[in-house]
Amino acid sequence: MRLLFDLGHPAHVHLFRNLIKRVMQEGGKVLAATREKDVTVELCQAYKIPQIILSRANRGGVLAGARELLSRSFKLFRVARNFKPDALIGTSASIGTVGRVTGCPSFVFNEDDASAVPLFAKIAYPACSYIVTPECLKHENYGKRQLTYPGYHELAYLHPDHFTPDPDVPRSIGLELDMPYFILRFVALKAHHDSDAGGLPLEGAIRLVNLLTSKGRVLITAEEELHAEFKDYSFPLPPDQLHDVLAFASMYIGDSQTVAAEAAVLGVPSFRCNTFVERISYLDELEKRYDLTKGFLPDQIDSLIDTVENVLMNLEKGKWNIQHSRQKMLEKCTNVADWQWQMLCDKLH
Repeated sequence: MRLLFDLGHPAHVHLFRNLIKRVMQEGGKVLAATREKDVTVELCQAYKIPQIILSRANRGGVLAGARELLSRSFKLFRVARNFKPDALIGTSASIGTVGRVTGCPSFVFNEDDASAVPLFAKIAYPACSYIVTPECLKHENYGKRQLTYPGYHELAYLHPDHFTPDPDVPRSIGLELDMPYFILRFVALKAHHDSDAGGLPLEGAIRLVNLLTSKGRVLITAEEELHAEFKDYSFPLPPDQLHDVLAFASMYIGDSQTVAAEAAVLGVPSFRCNTFVERISYLDELEKRYDLTKGFLPDQIDSLIDTVENVLMNLEKGKWNIQHSRQKMLEKCTNVADWQWQMLCDKLH
């Protein structure tokens, strides 16, 4: 099996890294076409994924994004023509078109509602062979081209079959597992679908950090350079070790949807603040069906802080534990990486 992956974001590396490992263990060949965005390239290096860097994330708005897409698609076509894959896989707007031109099946994975990422859906879905989504998106109904599974992207790499957190990682930076510490994540919100998006307000973030530092240690990870107020809290480890630290954290707060979901499936109290709240089905399911995360709009910062204060009080009393909710979720969901492998075996043979 020869697979070409188009990986434009760190979350995409995590989504496919166990599948990539399985393919290579079974004697197959893989190649990742990567994009210099945040720590995407570094994660591929950390996980020893063969890669070729095709582009750099643009900072110039919609027109610059369109130019990058066209350039990247042409480069991906040349890579596909030379690599001759059995399938193109990714969360990419390019692979459907490249697959159709080269006669290669394409599998576009997405866990966001099309209504939340309309431009991506309009560009990516028509040309691709298969649209792969969680079951909570089956209402979008793309017919036989839609393949669904019970779960979330994050269970491709954080399912307990594949991930056991290493307690020595947080200990290596002076964190004691019986003492509270908190992870915050700030994202740039500069993707094409983020044009009207908003996240955690700076003033609110400062209030949260002041509150949390009175209860334990705060670690902040960000897509871009941290604001001066937060320099002392910068996450000090390589990006591939974040999940080992997150898994033992007392709480996650931020405007990143991905890390909110990661915390949720790990059973860590998870609070997200952005304008995508109640617009993303998989996060709504994690919140309303399993009570593993909670969303707040940017103008609800007071409610967010009140909720965090309540959780902190319960943590001090030893009353806050959501592992039972996590277990309920795991019983209903699949090991997504194993599902990916089986699905490809079925479709390509």
